[in-house]
Amino acid sequence: MRSLLIIQAILALVGIAVSFYYLGNEGLLPAAFGGAVAIANTILLSRRLESAGEMAQDNPDGGVLSLYLGVIQRFVFVLVMFGVGMGVLKLQPPPMLGVFAIAQLAFMLYGSRKANATKGNTGKRKQ
Repeated sequence: MRSLLIIQAILALVGIAVSFYYLGNEGLLPAAFGGAVAIANTILLSRRLESAGEMAQDNPDGGVLSLYLGVIQRFVFVLVMFGVGMGVLKLQPPPMLGVFAIAQLAFMLYGSRKANATKGNTGKRKQ
């Protein structure tokens, strides 16, 4: 999970830099907010996966239920944070949503990286 967070932080920093380049100082806070929401969302996922794994050892159905509740929790968290960002803090939506989306690409990059590493290990045969 640490690798995923590192990739996500790098992508968020790239998004913040692009936002600053195009929007100046007005783009920094919304972009940083969007990146922070994405990273916090990943941390919530990590904690939920750990607790569901522990719970699944004793009660497999409880572990699955915990994962479903985690999905709902993270969805509500993201909606509330975007509401706070746009409604309360009056942040510009494009940089906030854009950096959030860019940071979420870390899941795809991390997954493809793991798939390539696994494919390389399982595709070899001893002769």
